[in-house]
Amino acid sequence: MASNSKKKDVGSQYEVLFTLGHGSFGTVKLACHLKTKALVAIKMVELSKKNIRGIRAEITTLEKLQHPNIICLFQVLVTSKHINIVTEYIPGGNLFDIIKEDGPMHEEEASRIFGQVVSALKYCHNQDIVHQDIKAQNILRDEDGNVKIIDFGLAIRCRSGRLLKRQCGTKSCFAPELVLQEPYDGKKADVWSLGVLLYFITTGYYPFRGSTMKEMEEKIATGTYDIPTHISGQLENLIHQILTVPPEMRPSIEDIEKHPWVKKTEVNNPTVTDPDYNIIEMLCGMGFDANEILESLQRKKYNESMGAYLILKAQVDKGLEHTSTISAKPVDRCPTPPPSPPAHPSISSRLLKRRASEPNFSLLHIQPSGEHRPVSLALSGHKVARSVSMPPISLHYPEKKTNSSSFALHSGAVAAPSVGNSILEDELPVPPDQECDMGACFGSTYTKQCDMKTPSPPQKMSRFKRMCKRIRACLSQLCCIPRAPNTKKKHTSSNKIAP
Repeated sequence: MASNSKKKDVGSQYEVLFTLGHGSFGTVKLACHLKTKALVAIKMVELSKKNIRGIRAEITTLEKLQHPNIICLFQVLVTSKHINIVTEYIPGGNLFDIIKEDGPMHEEEASRIFGQVVSALKYCHNQDIVHQDIKAQNILRDEDGNVKIIDFGLAIRCRSGRLLKRQCGTKSCFAPELVLQEPYDGKKADVWSLGVLLYFITTGYYPFRGSTMKEMEEKIATGTYDIPTHISGQLENLIHQILTVPPEMRPSIEDIEKHPWVKKTEVNNPTVTDPDYNIIEMLCGMGFDANEILESLQRKKYNESMGAYLILKAQVDKGLEHTSTISAKPVDRCPTPPPSPPAHPSISSRLLKRRASEPNFSLLHIQPSGEHRPVSLALSGHKVARSVSMPPISLHYPEKKTNSSSFALHSGAVAAPSVGNSILEDELPVPPDQECDMGACFGSTYTKQCDMKTPSPPQKMSRFKRMCKRIRACLSQLCCIPRAPNTKKKHTSSNKIAP
């Protein structure tokens, strides 16, 4: 950890632009990498005894995860007062804000998005890693409309058969066994939270709501929720299967992936590859030392050299052009800071806007096709009553032939595998009086904690849109540029939704 011991500050490597979000123990900033001019997100966490285990948990977890639908770690920069976790910047916003602004997704789009989340969570579970805070705020959508899971501050390594005791996460996404304060299987708890996420993105509100926390917890413990009439039969069946109260009867992440409603995401798992010497050559033109880069990659130091390599490689993989030397012309680093500090790390622009011709279900309390009846609170194997509107259907379906999208993993940049667990060891010894569960004391610093309030679609034009409109008007007056006609194309929905 030679580079970190020098205690370089963030300003020597990055230009911090503005704040993206706040959390319980840290702040997320949008920054520009000075050498490559790439935008990154920096999670700044204050050094303290209570934060050390959570910080190490998140860093160790991110080092092990290389999946197109999981946030990518670039660098860990330790200063005298903070640990700065540098990751890729995802400009599209989180699903909570997107649904809140645009309304629930059509099932076709929701199936694709949900399939990507399932693929990423399956990848984690296969490595015995549970996330423990799956929710819409922790799912970001990029400029291409694909999603990535973020915030592994509560993640923990949990082998099969081991039961966890510590409660953490977001209460509206708690599984019944967490509400009842019983030992729980972390993977099955993740699956329940996945069901809450699925319900939210397809309806626009949470399945378990109440005027008080106690009322909400009672509905979670008994599995009491409604299904809106516009939900298709297959989606209704999937929701019922996932939101099964007894954890031993709840499907695994592999079972969910096989359900016919879920659009399966094919992910290529490349083997560890040699470093890209074209990228190393570019970095040498920027003043880096080739031998230091190779050593950093081989030992997975996640220092300045490795960070620059991963940042530049991510840009090259996206098809962005770079020269081998630093351009003297300043690059437009551009995202305009929001008028007020946002609660979530998102930009005001949204992808895949909802069509004007499509109904919005966020504020409607439609008579459900059938209420999911309360079930016994016993979690030791008793049968659970199924919704009267939907007979139980097995999740194990024969494989269907569909066009699957293919994603490439972030290719490993090392010649040989190595474990990444020594970044903080020299400077951040673990206090002996701390418990051994990773991530237990670490709050979600990338997003705002989810509450019980049901989001509703906006009734007025967003500040960003109004600002753009005013800018266009000013330009048309000052520069004699004719304004574009304000015409909206009418779209017809491809999905038929019952009124």
